[in-house]
Amino acid sequence: MARVFFSVGDASGDLYAAAVARCLVKLRPDWRLEGIGGAHMHQAGIHLFALTPAFSAFGAWSAFRMGFSLWTLFQRLSRQLRTDPPDFFVPVDFGAFNRRLLLPMAQRGVRVFYFVPPSFWGVPPERLRRYAHPNLVFAPIYPWQREKLLQAGVQVREFGHPLVDILHPVRQLSSLQARQRLNLPLDSRLVGLFPGSRLTTVQENLPILLHVARKLSERDKALRFVIGLPPDWRHEWVARLLIPDGANLPLSVHIGNSHLLLRACDVALLVAGTVTLEAACLEVPAVAIFWTGLLNRLQVHWLWWQGVKVTQLGPFALPNRLLGDIVMPEFIGWSVDVPRIAQTVWELLTDAAKTEAMRQRFRQVWERLGELGACERVAKFLADWQ
Repeated sequence: MARVFFSVGDASGDLYAAAVARCLVKLRPDWRLEGIGGAHMHQAGIHLFALTPAFSAFGAWSAFRMGFSLWTLFQRLSRQLRTDPPDFFVPVDFGAFNRRLLLPMAQRGVRVFYFVPPSFWGVPPERLRRYAHPNLVFAPIYPWQREKLLQAGVQVREFGHPLVDILHPVRQLSSLQARQRLNLPLDSRLVGLFPGSRLTTVQENLPILLHVARKLSERDKALRFVIGLPPDWRHEWVARLLIPDGANLPLSVHIGNSHLLLRACDVALLVAGTVTLEAACLEVPAVAIFWTGLLNRLQVHWLWWQGVKVTQLGPFALPNRLLGDIVMPEFIGWSVDVPRIAQTVWELLTDAAKTEAMRQRFRQVWERLGELGACERVAKFLADWQ
C-alpha cells in the first residue's frame, strides 16, 4: 500500500487536490491519502493533519501576521515527513511553504509531483535549476509557469487544467437553476461579492466590496448582493467584518457552493485570484480588484528597487493574462477607486451588449484550458509512476 501526502495551503489548491484524490481512489483504492489542506480534501477522503486554506497569506506582511502558525506547522510537518516519508509527496501551489520541502523529499527517494507550481515571478530560470531532480516532476497549468520551468530545465509534464473537470457540471446549469438550488430570489438582479479565501485578503478587500455595493444600492434599491466564501470559513469571521460596512445592505452570506453562487449572479465583483478564472469559465460578467495593506505596498516598492517590476507583471486577473487582453476590468493596488469600480459594475448591469461581448471572450478562456479529464490523467500518472 502506497502513501500519498498532499500539501495544500489555499482554497483553489484544496479544490484541485480533492478532485485528483477522488480519481486516485478509483484507481488505487488501497492507497492511503494524507495531507494538510481544507474541507474539499477532507470530503474526498484525505486524512488531514491540519486545516490550512483560510490562513494562507499574500505578501510579506500578511505572511508575517500568520507566520508563527505557519512556521510551527512547517517545522512539525517537515519533521514528520523526514521521520516517516510517504511514497509520494504532492504539493499544490502554496509556494513559500512547499518549495522548501521539494528537494529534501526528492533526495530521500520520495516521488515529488508539484501540481500547480508557483509562477516564480521575478525568479530567473537559472535559480530554478536546482530542482532538476529525477524524483521531482512539475505539472504547470498555465503557459507562463510552463515556460519558466522549461527554461530552467526541470522535468515538466502537462495534464490540462483541473477547473475544466470541476466546473463542467456547473456550466450545464442556467442562472435560474443555480438560484433555485441556493434559494435565491429569482426576479432580482444579483451582484456577487467574492472577497477571496485568505483571512488577511478578505479583511483588506471586503470593506471595499461593501462600499461599492452601497454605491450600487443607492442607484437601484432593488439590487441584491451575495457574499461568497470557501467552505473553510466560519460565519463569525465574516460577521465581524460586516458590522461597520454591511449594515442595512440587502445581502446574504454563503459559505461553500461558490461555483453555484457565481453561476447565479448577473455580475460579480471579485478579488483577483482563481475566482476570476472561475467566473470567466462560467461566463459571468465580472470586475476584478486587489488591495493590500500598507506594508505589502511598501514591499512592492522594495521589490521594484531590487529590479522586480511587480506593477508591470499584469494583467493580473487570470482570464486577462490567458487572453493577453484586459477583457475583465481590473483595479489593482493604487488604481482601486470605489466610485470608478461602482460605475464599471453598473455598466455591466445595464449594458447588455457589453456583457454579451465579455461572455464571448470568456468562451475563449474556457477553450484554452484544455479538454476534460485533467484530474484523471494526473491520477493515472501517479498510479503508474514507478
